[in-house]
Amino acid sequence: MSEHPNTKMDEPSVMSLATAKDKIRQTFKLIVDDNDPSMIAVVLHQGFMADLENLLNRHETRLVEIISQTTKESHDTINQSLKILKDEALKGSLENVLAGVQAKARDSESTEKLIKSHRKTMMVMTGLQWIAVATFFLILK
Repeated sequence: MSEHPNTKMDEPSVMSLATAKDKIRQTFKLIVDDNDPSMIAVVLHQGFMADLENLLNRHETRLVEIISQTTKESHDTINQSLKILKDEALKGSLENVLAGVQAKARDSESTEKLIKSHRKTMMVMTGLQWIAVATFFLILK
């Protein structure tokens, strides 16, 4: 996962084949080779976890892009509103200024709705990913 300045996350790690063999040897007093079915399950688990990490990274990247774009659009809208307010105030047309503020408020509300929609989508996607993980582990049992 990418590191952000204000967050520090441990890199996820997947159990290596050597570690899996050692755990099986220690727990069950069995020695397994690379062709053992339990090793196949470990390899499948490693692949699943790598795919999940890639998926989460893509979601994180897309969410950052969406938030950055929304922030840029909001910044541009605010700057444009400030310019309009300044121009209108200088012209003395208070009614036009208020109408512009109301329009920008409506734009702001629609932006807020869009952000909430993206947040809900990300929550649903994350929930589905956890369901997939839980299902995978239930299948492995």
